[in-house]
Amino acid sequence: MAKKAQEKVTASPIVPMGYSQLLTQVAGHTFEATNAAAVGLLQDAGEGCVFKPLGKPECGVRELNFYESLAAAIATQAKADAGANNLNGAGGEGKGETDQSLLAALAAHVPRYYGQLKLVVNQREHTFIKLEDLTHGMAKPCVMDVKIGRRTWDPLSSLEKRTIEEQKYALCKQNLGLCLPGFQVYCPDEEQPEQTVLIRKGRDYGKSLDVMGFQKALALFFNASCSSSNVLLHEVLNQLRSIRTWFKQQRLFHFYASSLLICYDFEQLQKLATSNSKVSLHNGFHADVAEPVLPTKSKEWIRVRCIDFAHIFPAEDAQPDHNYMFGLQSLIDIVEAMLHR
Repeated sequence: MAKKAQEKVTASPIVPMGYSQLLTQVAGHTFEATNAAAVGLLQDAGEGCVFKPLGKPECGVRELNFYESLAAAIATQAKADAGANNLNGAGGEGKGETDQSLLAALAAHVPRYYGQLKLVVNQREHTFIKLEDLTHGMAKPCVMDVKIGRRTWDPLSSLEKRTIEEQKYALCKQNLGLCLPGFQVYCPDEEQPEQTVLIRKGRDYGKSLDVMGFQKALALFFNASCSSSNVLLHEVLNQLRSIRTWFKQQRLFHFYASSLLICYDFEQLQKLATSNSKVSLHNGFHADVAEPVLPTKSKEWIRVRCIDFAHIFPAEDAQPDHNYMFGLQSLIDIVEAMLHR
């Protein structure tokens, strides 16, 4: 049984029947007991979806448009694939079609999008984006929000906004291109290892971190002392590298103040730790491992996805997103170092 979290979540809102506050939210705008207008993430009763409020009008519209563009690219790619199959692959792609194909490829690294809807929360109507719940089906979900990039202000930001952003998470952001707004992790209780404790850390903790502190925070989150953590780190690394491949190819957008959400089920990690099977690493893949350790299974309880698209802008002069890739590479380097420790 898990002990009480070390940091409490915010006050419970008044929501429509069948919905509730998303208790695994670790960053972003949240509900506040003293401010009825403040709205955080919601979850449904069992469909496996979360509902994100649009927030400020210009930011909300920008994020919604990005998800709609992604959905349109996926639909276009599906039609193109069907047409190519009918023509046995004949014909070439123009630049517009290539851009659509590239955007559609991002879908594998983004929570599934199910449209928008309006809900009355705290007696006020709000517009929400309906998305896949990345922790759905996890018994003990560990969740980390990592904001990517040295620069977290977008091209439309005022001088005041830029100054404020530059001062946030300064040590980690300038050295690593990473920020840690929050996370929650289940881990063995130090006093009673057979029990589990839930630890939650928020933005104040993240702002206090230097480079070494950031690395220690990741070690805590990934339960690096656990004998089976290599399986977790290996799969996270695979997914991070796949995201890096997409960013190296794309010249469509620059992502500002966007995050990676890393989720895994600590209960599955515990099962690996208690199994008698040994994990061997051969040519980059784990072998000789009993269920549920197979790489194909690990993707079901280890998920890394790109989130937060309120500050995405067209790439200037079709340049690569060096700002995002710098932070992403720093995260990959840290995970690789932990894996090969």
